[in-house]
Amino acid sequence: MRLSGYALLLILWLGAFYASIIMAYEEFISLWYMPAGVALGGFLIFGKRAFIPVFLGIFYVSLHFDKIWGITFDPTHIAAALLFSLAHTVSYGLGGLAARYWLKHFTNLPIALRILGLLVLSAAAALLAALSGLSVWQFTTETNDHIMKTGWFAWWLGDLIGVMVIAPVMCVILTQFTDQNFAWLKDFSEHDEYLPKQLKPYLFKLSVVIATVIGILLFDRYIDHPGVAYFIFFVTIPQLWIVLTERTSRSVLSLLLLTTILAFGVSIFGVSNQSITYQFALYITAAISYFALAVPALVYRNEQLKNMAMADLLTELPTYWVFTTVVTQVMKSSLPNQNHSLAVFNLDNFGLINQNYGHTIGDEALRQTTTIIQQELRDSEVICRVEDDTFMVFMPNRDLQQANGRANQIRLSFPILNFDDFVIPIRASFGVTQVQFGEPIEDTIKRAKQALNQAKNQGRNCVVAVE
Repeated sequence: MRLSGYALLLILWLGAFYASIIMAYEEFISLWYMPAGVALGGFLIFGKRAFIPVFLGIFYVSLHFDKIWGITFDPTHIAAALLFSLAHTVSYGLGGLAARYWLKHFTNLPIALRILGLLVLSAAAALLAALSGLSVWQFTTETNDHIMKTGWFAWWLGDLIGVMVIAPVMCVILTQFTDQNFAWLKDFSEHDEYLPKQLKPYLFKLSVVIATVIGILLFDRYIDHPGVAYFIFFVTIPQLWIVLTERTSRSVLSLLLLTTILAFGVSIFGVSNQSITYQFALYITAAISYFALAVPALVYRNEQLKNMAMADLLTELPTYWVFTTVVTQVMKSSLPNQNHSLAVFNLDNFGLINQNYGHTIGDEALRQTTTIIQQELRDSEVICRVEDDTFMVFMPNRDLQQANGRANQIRLSFPILNFDDFVIPIRASFGVTQVQFGEPIEDTIKRAKQALNQAKNQGRNCVVAVE
């Protein structure tokens, strides 16, 4: 963590605190407490090193807000400020470090489960901060004996909303001030490349969110009924529209904007008597947005798995599954008098290349050989990598004799690869067979492999064809 990171975290914490004060609908009471999100985000990214700037931030405001503490430089007031600072910093320190460990060490879990764990840890950290903060407040004042009973829920919910909305923003900002690699953070945004980049549709969706919030606040102001505030839950619909169709950064921004407008709106439209309802709606919207974020991530992951099933990662050739599917479909659509053949070939002594030069050179040899062989194949021929250094070629409309000659042409095209300090001649043995009409593809491949074994036994670098 660079020194600029310490300074930025301190500035962001103080800025979030004063922003929360500006949004207050009653003295020092807002729908959300943004410094909680800054603190948790700081511990998520910087780890234990975030303790100093977060502690200094809350200690500073504790000393300078006489409306809260009646502060002079009296030792008892300084002690109260220290206790309050510790309550906030330790609570979010424990929560942030636990969330950091959870995200870092449980990357094998489905993203939905990781989000669920993150939400539970965030809620626990916010609850601990609320209870410990109120305990300090009650302990250090004489006129707030019942504040724990009356204020814990609103405090907890306000902190929790701040955590859920601001912490993701902090993660994006603070990663620019550390050299660490956060693989878990990429899991939440790696699907972005598959989502649209156009700004105009996003702005339209954002305008729907804003119009929904303002419309409900106006409705609540002019309709004197406590149930009107529950309409705010409908804002979840356009917010989900954004989460499911836009990039992660835009989803985070829309949630931030939604929360800000609602926090200001409660005061501007004079509906603070329904503040708990609005707070709870914000929490539900944020939580649903988190879970919905797993949907495009899962779609992206499924697309990756689909691509892995379609193409070999090393050579980019079709996989065995694709190959057998294509051959089976061709056979089903063929006439009884159409002849098709299949060849299985294996690179000779390829294990010695890995042994003598290492697997990196071996992989590169496979890639270069595959590229050259693909150039030699005709458009109608299909090749796949079965495993390791074994491949198959389907040769449609060729009987056994024609396929034998074609396999020899392919065999003679195998290259001599040039590396920096050495050359590696690539040779291969082929087993060829003709596909029998109505025969399962597995039986055809089995005969071709038997022919390949004969070619290996005959001294390699040759073609053996069997009926």
